[in-house]
Amino acid sequence: MSSRRDFLKTLGAAIVTTAGAPLLLNGCVGLATVRAQVDENQIKLNKTEIQALTVPNGILLVKAPQLPGPIILRNLPEVGIVAVSSICSHRGCEVRAMPHSLQCPCHGSEYDELGEVLEGPATRPLKRYEVIETPDLLIIKVS
Repeated sequence: MSSRRDFLKTLGAAIVTTAGAPLLLNGCVGLATVRAQVDENQIKLNKTEIQALTVPNGILLVKAPQLPGPIILRNLPEVGIVAVSSICSHRGCEVRAMPHSLQCPCHGSEYDELGEVLEGPATRPLKRYEVIETPDLLIIKVS
């Protein structure tokens, strides 16, 4: 008989290997994450590093030590790749990426996929970053 931990590991591995993996929520398994550096107010990601964004609604966290929190990237159908700060505009907590929204666990604020407020107490949207795509790179302007 498997332990709960073995079961969760197996379940996590099965989920990660499916096409729906980019829709994972923060939790046991977590979101696909890439570590990066800010150089001249830009983060440059090789497209080989961003496999989670190759599917519609794919989500990727970008962590850089120079930023106050991760950037959440999403590949939105009919919009393209958008980048928003994970820092709640209400009290600075880190929001969680949900399949079709971003939610603050501290005070319940909810944002849409573009970072606009759906439900308070937050009154300001999440910070949004410009994204530039080249054939080989995804560039996030963080200035």
